[in-house]
Amino acid sequence: MRRILFLIAAALTVSLAQAQEVGNVGTSAQLSIIPRIDLNPYIGFNSDAGTDFSLSNSSLYTLFEGSFGEHFSYSIMNHWLSEEPASLYEDTFFHSDTNNWLDWANLTYSSGDFFVTFGKNPLALGVWEQDAYDYESHFDINTTAWNEMPVYQWGADFGYYLTEDMYGVLQLTSSPFTETPFHNGVFSAGAMLRNDGGDFNYMASFNALGLGDNTFIKMLNAGGLYSFGDFVAGLDLSWHYFQDIWLNEASAAGTLEYDPSDKLNLIFKAGYEDCLAMDGFPVVPGGPKSFPLYCVPGRFFGGLAAHYFPLRDNDALRLHAVVAYDNGFPGLSINVGALYNIAIRIY
Repeated sequence: MRRILFLIAAALTVSLAQAQEVGNVGTSAQLSIIPRIDLNPYIGFNSDAGTDFSLSNSSLYTLFEGSFGEHFSYSIMNHWLSEEPASLYEDTFFHSDTNNWLDWANLTYSSGDFFVTFGKNPLALGVWEQDAYDYESHFDINTTAWNEMPVYQWGADFGYYLTEDMYGVLQLTSSPFTETPFHNGVFSAGAMLRNDGGDFNYMASFNALGLGDNTFIKMLNAGGLYSFGDFVAGLDLSWHYFQDIWLNEASAAGTLEYDPSDKLNLIFKAGYEDCLAMDGFPVVPGGPKSFPLYCVPGRFFGGLAAHYFPLRDNDALRLHAVVAYDNGFPGLSINVGALYNIAIRIY
């Protein structure tokens, strides 16, 4: 769902460098229009429950990003259409308890190894699953947290490169558990460390999501990636708890990616998640009434995804097919579709 914000800042730095090369020093702008269509029959599922067919992640996104001056860059991601488009417009972009038509809109200032970003940003969650754009992903082989958590929040990120490949982010944002940002002073905070540049890469975060009355849901996340030859193996671990450090929600997901050529990408992914009952959850005015279940008790899921890029000179067009299994349903999910990233360089 969500390319972590400092990766956006890094991409915009590249855009700035490209603009300088063509003589348009210090300024650039690019609009990407990304339509996606999916056909998703469920083999063996219960048609009476409405699970025999869906359009899955069929969608229309736009991404507008660029830079101006030596130190400033910006990024705006909009989600215009989905399988249920009306749900994107039920709440305004100033809501914090849902995902809607505005994924993010932010401005970044960078100088040397330091950067700061203001606006609507993804929560800095230290798992690799969060590192994909929403339109790239496949719902049936994601964790429940990825599919359901309102991760786009208003606030600020403060980042610093400790080395060439390692950087950290401190984040202060609105909470996904209040209807509007910073209602009654409720906020969320997080810290993330990421190393990205070698054969072994890792990331980890601690996040405290505000409920009100000085109470927080705490999250510990950690992820690792190891590259060897044409393979990349990954593991994400996530724990969510309320008061004492005992697990209320937990998940683990592993991936094995194989790239036999620059036109074909194969991904096997499997995971397990569980939720434990909790007593004494506070009922805070304006807050949730129970512990937010960003998992399904005893859920095992897994599947194989194949991505094919047929164009000769770029990977703008992706054809994909996915076969997935979830032990909560008596059958298989079969997904075939395509997405096309139309990039328009404005200046």
